[in-house]
Amino acid sequence: MVPMLSLLAHILLLASSSVSIYHVNDDLSVLLSFKYYIKNDPGQALSSWDATDNGTNNLSTDFCRWNGIACNDRRHPGRVTAIRLRGSDLGGTISPHIGNLTQLQHIDLSQNNLLGEIPVSLGSCTELRTMNLSVNQLSGSLFPDPLGHLSKLKVFNVRHNNLTGVIPITLSNLTALTNLSVESNNLQGQIPSWLCNLTSLAAIDLAHNGLDGHIPSELGKLTKVATLMIQGNQLEGPVPASIFNISSIQHLDLRFNQLSGSLPLDIGFQLPNILFFATSGNQFEGLIPASFSNASALESFLIRRNQYHGLIPRDIGIQCNLKLFSVGYNQFQTSQPREWDFLTSLNNCSKLQLLDLEQNNFVGIMPVTIANLSKELTWLTIARNQIAGTIAELGMFQKLIMLTLGDNLFTGTLPVDIGRLRSLQILDLSHNRFEGQIPQSLGNITGLSKLSISNNYLNGTIPTSLGKLRALASMDISCNFLSGRIPQEILSIPALTILLKLSNNALSGSIPTQIGHLNNLIAIDLSMNKLTGEIPDDIGSCVQLQLLHLQGNILQGKLPKGLEKLGVLENLDLSRNNLIGPIPEFLERIKTLNHLNLSFNNLSGPVPDTGIFCNATILSLTGNSMLCGGPPFLQFPSCASVHSQHRMHLLIVFCIPGTLIFLLFSITTYCCIKRRVKPNIVYQENLFLSEAHERISYNQLRSATQSFSPANLIGSGSFGNVYIGTFIIDENLATVAIKVINLNLRGASRSFLTECNALRRIRHRNLVKVITVCSGLDHNGDEFKALVLEFICNGSLDEWLHPNTMENSMTAKRLSLMRRLCIALDVAVALEYLHHNIEPPIVHSDIKPSNILLDDDLVAHVTDFGLAKIMYAEVWNKNHGGNESSSLAVKGTIGYVPPYGSGYGVSTDGDIYSYGVLLLEMLTGKRPTDSFDHGTSLVSYVKMAYPNKLLEILDVSATYSGNTQDVIDLVIHPMFGIALACCQDSPRQRIKMDYVVEELKAIKKACAALMGS
Repeated sequence: MVPMLSLLAHILLLASSSVSIYHVNDDLSVLLSFKYYIKNDPGQALSSWDATDNGTNNLSTDFCRWNGIACNDRRHPGRVTAIRLRGSDLGGTISPHIGNLTQLQHIDLSQNNLLGEIPVSLGSCTELRTMNLSVNQLSGSLFPDPLGHLSKLKVFNVRHNNLTGVIPITLSNLTALTNLSVESNNLQGQIPSWLCNLTSLAAIDLAHNGLDGHIPSELGKLTKVATLMIQGNQLEGPVPASIFNISSIQHLDLRFNQLSGSLPLDIGFQLPNILFFATSGNQFEGLIPASFSNASALESFLIRRNQYHGLIPRDIGIQCNLKLFSVGYNQFQTSQPREWDFLTSLNNCSKLQLLDLEQNNFVGIMPVTIANLSKELTWLTIARNQIAGTIAELGMFQKLIMLTLGDNLFTGTLPVDIGRLRSLQILDLSHNRFEGQIPQSLGNITGLSKLSISNNYLNGTIPTSLGKLRALASMDISCNFLSGRIPQEILSIPALTILLKLSNNALSGSIPTQIGHLNNLIAIDLSMNKLTGEIPDDIGSCVQLQLLHLQGNILQGKLPKGLEKLGVLENLDLSRNNLIGPIPEFLERIKTLNHLNLSFNNLSGPVPDTGIFCNATILSLTGNSMLCGGPPFLQFPSCASVHSQHRMHLLIVFCIPGTLIFLLFSITTYCCIKRRVKPNIVYQENLFLSEAHERISYNQLRSATQSFSPANLIGSGSFGNVYIGTFIIDENLATVAIKVINLNLRGASRSFLTECNALRRIRHRNLVKVITVCSGLDHNGDEFKALVLEFICNGSLDEWLHPNTMENSMTAKRLSLMRRLCIALDVAVALEYLHHNIEPPIVHSDIKPSNILLDDDLVAHVTDFGLAKIMYAEVWNKNHGGNESSSLAVKGTIGYVPPYGSGYGVSTDGDIYSYGVLLLEMLTGKRPTDSFDHGTSLVSYVKMAYPNKLLEILDVSATYSGNTQDVIDLVIHPMFGIALACCQDSPRQRIKMDYVVEELKAIKKACAALMGS
C-alpha cells in the first residue's frame, strides 16, 4: 500500500510534468489513489501497482500493464479504459477520485469486501459501458444523481450489497441500459412505471429487496426483456396480463411475494421462449393452463406453495425439456388412474432432475410408470398425500439425493435394491404401512445424512449394516415392531449429531456402553421398549445431549453419576422403569434442565429442594413411595418420620451442630416457601434476561434473517412481524422464529414486557418455547426488541382449517376428526397447565386458531403471550391500592372475546370461553366472524343445531371412519357439548380446563376404539 507521503510526492511530480503526458499521469495518480483507499489486499492483487522515478523526474507509465488494468483506446493511447479486479478479496472503500478516469469504459470490482458508498464522481466517466460492483458491502443510495449522465451505460450490476432507498428516477436517463441488477439489497417502495422507457432492457433483476405495491402493467412494453426476476419482495395483487405477453421472456421469477390471481389460459402460446417459470410461495389459484405443453423450451416449472387446484395437464412434459418440476403444497388432485397421465408425459423428459408432488390431494395407487422417469432424477418427493401401492425398482435412480415418500399409504416391504441409491442423502419413508424387515442393503448408502422410517409396521432386528452410514446425522426408526438388541455399530457413527430415535418398538437387552461415543448428539429417545440392565455411566460422554428419553423400559439400578456431565441437558425422562436409590443432588445443579420426570420408579431417600426441584410444573416424581422431604407441593412425608430413630441418634451425638443445621434448614425452607407465594408484581424484562437465556445481538438477528428479508417473513401480529431465521447453536444449524416488536405501535413495549414475564415462567410441551431475547439498538441507533422462539414447522391451525385464506395451501382434508380431537386436547392441556399447574396462574387472553401452531407430528403449541395476564399480580395491585387499568379492559380478538359483564375483569374464565369458540370453529369449519342467518353468532348457530342436527353443521373435511351413529354419540355430540359448556354467558357456569382435559381424554379413547374397529 502506498504511504501518504509517497502519494503526495507523486502528485507533486505530476504538477511539474509536461503537458503532453498530463492525462497519462492524471490516470496514474487516480490509480495510486485507488490503491491508497484499499486497506486490505490479502491476495496481493495490487502488488504490481507501483510507480517509480527513473531518475529523469518522469514517472513510469507502465500502469497499463498492472494487474486488472487495461488501456485499449486507440484514440487515447495510455488512458485507462478498464479496471477488472473481480474476486480479489479487496477491503476498504472506492477512491472518490475514480471519476477522473474520464476514458473508463468498464469497471468490475465485484466479489470483494468494499465498503462505503458508490462514488458520485463516477458520473464524470461518460464513456462507461459496464459497472459491476456486485457482491460487496456497499451502502447508501442505489444510484447517486450524478450517475444519471452515464448515457452509454449498458450494464449496471450492484446486487448483494446493502444499498437503501427507492429505485431513483435518475436511472430513467440510462436509455442504453440492457442489464439492470439490484438483487439482495435493502430497497423499498414500488417498482416505478418509468422502467418501461428503458426499451433496451433485456434483463431486470429486482429480487430480494423490500419492494411493495403492485407490478406496473407498463412493464409489458419492454418487448426485449429476456429475464425478469422480482422474487423475494412484498408485491401483491394480480400479475398484469401484459407481463405474460412479453414473448421474449426466457426467465420469469415471481417467487415469494404475495401475488394472486390465476394464469392466462394461453400463457404457453404467449411465452414461446420461456425456459424458467416460477411462482412459488404466492397466492396464485386456478388451474395450470394446458397451453404450457406448447412451451417447447421450458426447463424449470416451479409453482410450489400456492393455491392451484384441479388436474395437472396430461401433456405437461410432452416437449421433453423439463428438468425441474415442482408443484408441492397446492391442491392438485387425482381420483382415478387416467388423472395420473401427466406422470407418463414426464417420462419423456430424459433430463428431469427434480419431481416435487408433496402435500396435494393425490390419491390412489401410484402408477408403475414412475419407474420410467429420468435416470437423472436427484430429488423425488411425493410425501403428504394419500398415495397407496408398493414401491419397487427404485435402484435405477442412482443419482437421487433426496427421496421422501412419508405420510402416505404405501404398503409392502422395503425393496432390497434401495441400497443401490449410493448418492442418497435424505430418505423419508415415515408414516406409511411398510412391513417386513429393514433391508441390510440400506447400509450401502454411505452418504445418507437423514434416515426416517418411523411409524410403519417394520419388524425383525435393526441391521448392523446401518453402522456403515458414517455420514448419518439423524436416525428415526421409532414406532415400529422392531425387536432384538440395539446394535453397537450404530452407536459409533461419528456424524450422528442431531437425533437417535428408536422409541416405541420392542427392543430388548441392555443399553450398550458404546452410547458414550455419541459425544456430539443432541437428542436420544429409546423410550417405550423392553430395555433392561442399568443406564450406562458412559452416557456422561454425550456432553452435547439436550434430550434423553428412556421412559417405559425395564431399566434397573441407580441413576448414573455420568448424568452430572450433561451440562446442557434440557429434557430428562426416566419414568416408568425400576430405578432405585436416591435422587442425585447434582441434578439440581444442571441449570439448563427444564423437564425432569422420574415418576413410577423405586427411588428412595430425600428429595432435593433447590434448582429444578422447586418448580412443580416441570418436575414429576409421583409413584416413588420411598421418597421423603422436598418442597411441600410434592406432598412427600417428612424424612424425620421415615428415619426418626437415626435422626434421634444424630441429635444426641451431634446436638449443637445438629441444632444449627436444623435452624439453617428451617430458614432455607421458609425462604423457599416465601419465595413461592410471594406475589409476582415485577414486570421488568431483566428478570427474564437474568436467567439461563443468553441475550442475542441485533446483528446476529439481522444476519439470521438476511436483513429481515421479506422472503423470511412468515407471519405478522398486532405488535410486529415474525421472521424465520437460522443460527449456529452449539455448533449446529438451528431454525428459529424471530418475533420483532414494532415499538412505534402503542402498547408494543408493554406487550414485549408482558410476553417476557409470562414466557420466563412457563415450560410445557404444548407451549412454544422461548430460546432467547434481544433488547438493544438497531443499526440506526433506534430501540430494538425481539423474541427468539422455537420454529414450529407446520404453520398455524388457522391455515389448516381455512385453506382458501392461507399462503401455504395446506388442505383441511388432512385434518380428520381424530386429528382435530388431538389438537383440541393439546390446547386444553396447555391451558390447564397455565390455569391450574403454576402459581400464580396465567391468562393467555388471545386463544384463537392463528395462535395455535402445529409441528411436524401435528402436535399443537400455543403461542403469542403478548396479551397474557399473571393473575396474582392483578390481585396484589387491588389489595395494595394499585391501578391496573388494563386488567379490566377487553383483550383478545373479535369473535373469541367472552361477553364480560359488569364487574368482570380478565380471568381464566375468559380463556375458557375463547377455547369453546375455538373448538366450535374446529368442528364446524366456520369462523366466529362469518355471517350466520338472522345475525346470530357461531355459538347461537351451534345451539340451534344441538343436539339433533350436529352432522349437518360438522365440517365436511372432518373425515372419520366407523359407524356414523356411534361416532355421533361417542365423539361428535360430546365434543360439541364441551364447547358449548365453555361458552356459557356467565363465567361461573363455564367448566374448568382440568375437567375439559379429562373429558377430551375419554372422548379420544372412545374415538380411537371406533376408528380402529
